[in-house]
Amino acid sequence: MAGKTPAAITGAMTVDVEDYFQVAAFAGQVQRADWDDFSCRVERNVDRILQMFDDHQVSATFFTLGWVAERFPHVLRQIAEAGHEVASHGYDHVKVHTQDPEAFRQDIRKTKRILEDISGQSVKGYRAASFSIDHRTPWAFDILAEEGHRYSSSVYPIQHDHYGMPDAPRFAYRPSDGQDLVEVPITTLHLFNRNLPSGGGGYFRLLPYACSR
Repeated sequence: MAGKTPAAITGAMTVDVEDYFQVAAFAGQVQRADWDDFSCRVERNVDRILQMFDDHQVSATFFTLGWVAERFPHVLRQIAEAGHEVASHGYDHVKVHTQDPEAFRQDIRKTKRILEDISGQSVKGYRAASFSIDHRTPWAFDILAEEGHRYSSSVYPIQHDHYGMPDAPRFAYRPSDGQDLVEVPITTLHLFNRNLPSGGGGYFRLLPYACSR
């Protein structure tokens, strides 16, 4: 409209701080008990990302595994000292729907304490391993709120063989009555009457950059 200033477009940049052998795709080949035997790449990868963000004046949220934070506390401190938000990715990348409510509570409580003790920040955000909050785990939102989290970014409103809740809202919403917790879903593109994935490291790596842009 003439004379009107267009509203600013606001985006959220996030990073999952985990190593390559911790992703769910390797769960059948790599046992958690063997994780310490692998050479970690997380230090140099975070260094590179922090430098890129600094070069382009980008602030981000780093969803970090408690397992990584315990072994590389200096990495977590680097993230915090660079002015980025530290958030929780759970302790060791266990999918929420494989846990019962009490195990989930203990996992997020333990991780929150580790991240806060190392970073000096109050941890408000959470992202489930492999976007694994879905119709099987509606109780997870209440537990997150009860344990002091203010938001989650764990729902992917797409159809996928490993995760997804295609009928979930595409934009931020409150998933639980009586709680102030906000769910910020992973970014999608609504096309041909369905939600297509456009957020997440796998899609960014596999698809041409034009798709993400």
